[in-house]
Amino acid sequence: MNLKDRIIRSTGKKAPFRLVLVDITNTMNEIGAKHGAQSYSLKLLAETTISSIFLSSSLKMKGTVSVTATFGGEISYAKADTTPYISRKEDEESYYFVRAMIPQDDLQAIKADEPALIPQNYQVVKLNEFGKRVHESVVQAVSPSMGQNLATYLYQSEQILSAVGIEAQFNKQDPSKLDYAIGFYVEAFPEMEEKDTTTLEQVVLNLPKFAEMYDVQEKGGKTMVDELLYQFEGPYEIEVIKEFGAKAFCPCSKERTISSLAALPLADLKDLEKDGKDLEMVCDFCRNKYIVTMDDLREIIKERQGK
Repeated sequence: MNLKDRIIRSTGKKAPFRLVLVDITNTMNEIGAKHGAQSYSLKLLAETTISSIFLSSSLKMKGTVSVTATFGGEISYAKADTTPYISRKEDEESYYFVRAMIPQDDLQAIKADEPALIPQNYQVVKLNEFGKRVHESVVQAVSPSMGQNLATYLYQSEQILSAVGIEAQFNKQDPSKLDYAIGFYVEAFPEMEEKDTTTLEQVVLNLPKFAEMYDVQEKGGKTMVDELLYQFEGPYEIEVIKEFGAKAFCPCSKERTISSLAALPLADLKDLEKDGKDLEMVCDFCRNKYIVTMDDLREIIKERQGK
């Protein structure tokens, strides 16, 4: 069953809380294929991305949220950037633009094996629409689970009471594909009464397992997102504010690549010039390749020398 990716922003009509639901299975399969990510690394890519989407869903401005989870062990870090785009046209869908990466050396080393991971830090950087940092915070990662890390970050850095569930599951027959990449995020607003908080906690505790929802979906029942929405609508009226799609997107270009190269020390640039070979540079996020010619390199050196 090939379902469209969905991101739903909603609120309680009578109780003050925010609910965000995410299914980005197709988008993460596309990104994973570009990286050659499999099984556990593909799962980690997807779960890191979902945590970034939950954070970017609360942005009060146009911008991007970048999440980096660092580890000791066989994967050094996983990083995801997400940017909400709200279309002003009635016939055009709104999207979250998504990109994610794990260092290629790490992916090549572990392939489809389960990596040994020692959680270290969970870093959140918020950028405005011009790419300027407006917020940066780091908390100690408490688990390889991105849901637990996100909830810890929200409580410690933003004093937000939340419940988070994030899970991606790779296909046992084809570990280069995800069966699902799903999640929910519930944020209780400060004015929420204790009785509603208690009810909401019970809803979360009684949710079906993601794997059970997936089995129902595969048999032609409710989609996983619709089942999650149904579960929260049980004791509450839910108002859907906006529904989004998801798209793999990277803003890289040859011009940006050359600009990045130009930041190297002048002595290093001259050493590259002495080699006399065109440079092949690969974007860490989308794996696009860019060729920087000797003429490009000499132009960079000329500008750096002010000639």
